[in-house]
Amino acid sequence: MKYINFNDLINTIRKNLYKVPRDIDFIIGVPRSGMIVASIISEYINVPLIDINSFSHGEKPSGGNRLNLLEKKEYGKALVVDDTCYSGASIKNAKELLKNFSNYNFVYMCAYLEGPGGSEVDIYLEDVRQYTVGAQIPIVLYEWNLMNHYPFISQRCIYDIDGVLCVDPPDERNTDEYEKYIQNALPLFLPKVKIGAIITYRLEKYREITEKWLEKNGVKYDNLLMFNALSWEERDKSGISSSLMKGTIYKKSKGFVLFIESDDKQAQEIFSISGKPVLSIEKNIVYQ
Repeated sequence: MKYINFNDLINTIRKNLYKVPRDIDFIIGVPRSGMIVASIISEYINVPLIDINSFSHGEKPSGGNRLNLLEKKEYGKALVVDDTCYSGASIKNAKELLKNFSNYNFVYMCAYLEGPGGSEVDIYLEDVRQYTVGAQIPIVLYEWNLMNHYPFISQRCIYDIDGVLCVDPPDERNTDEYEKYIQNALPLFLPKVKIGAIITYRLEKYREITEKWLEKNGVKYDNLLMFNALSWEERDKSGISSSLMKGTIYKKSKGFVLFIESDDKQAQEIFSISGKPVLSIEKNIVYQ
């Protein structure tokens, strides 16, 4: 498994900026993720930027020190950018959208080459095929779409609640304040696809409140596991820490490939107990 966060993306672009042709007049980004890469490159080399849908409908790129020159030309050279390329389908779609713009010379690029569709791009910045082709766990996860795509992966993920799906609540020992807060907890990272399971150190008695909050915030999941105790005092006396609970269940749960935990110390402990990958939201890295 390889996890790529925004800092990794920026470093990949910086290290490979020499691969970007400097005679281009503007950059076309493939929404949505390709626009992230395109905008960073646009800033580094100071050329105009536009998304492919706007360009295909006749709109002009904006920004960059070559904009005035571009407006006087009837043709130009453009770099078409996406974040990844596996089958090449997205780049093929881009080529189809641009096929009638015969006055332009298009160069196609992706940041990360994942699979056999590499022949569709002229340039790639980093080859990650060792993580996707023939790998035991063929996974590359990107911070910018981890919780929005990957339905085949999301159903193999386990999520913590507090500090991941929502902001950490106040001290649980103040029961009234705690209950009031978790009913209307402020959302953080809400997955847009169905996830496999949620494991939380919250007490079982808060199940109804928790389920209502999850439903209100559109979080779809298969299972919700909570700590089976009547009070926080009983849970405390059990000697079972949050990390021990989560790590033990994760270790025994077949088919799950990633645990998403808010606290970095707990993330390391869960990884130590389970021996399986854990994403630390606090440090934004995967322990594996």
